[in-house]
Amino acid sequence: MKRMNVIYMIFGVASTLLLAQAASAASNYLVTESAPVYPGDMRAQIRQVCENIGRALRSVGADFSDVVKTTTFTTDVDEYHRVSDERFKYFKRDLPTSALIGVKRLADPDLMIEIEAMAVIPTDRAK
Repeated sequence: MKRMNVIYMIFGVASTLLLAQAASAASNYLVTESAPVYPGDMRAQIRQVCENIGRALRSVGADFSDVVKTTTFTTDVDEYHRVSDERFKYFKRDLPTSALIGVKRLADPDLMIEIEAMAVIPTDRAK
């Protein structure tokens, strides 16, 4: 049986990006950007979150097809459903197991969406 690495990633909208290898705290790193982007524009925030996820995945030798689970937190479930097609531009194959959770507010009042993603990457491809 081939050993797999599990990568757990937490994302905000251009405010915080955290990538952590589940088995090793030594491999954690944090990238912080200045402020949330695209206040009031759910579609643009989904796009930015997906770009952040893609950047983190590529940094460890993975892509969106390696994502096995996502949890999306949003301040507006109805608006999310209206623009969720933006997500399909990134998750092009079978969609991962997903949960959508409506929340009153995220860490910054301008954030409308946050996505947690978990990817499983074969050790021979992991960077």
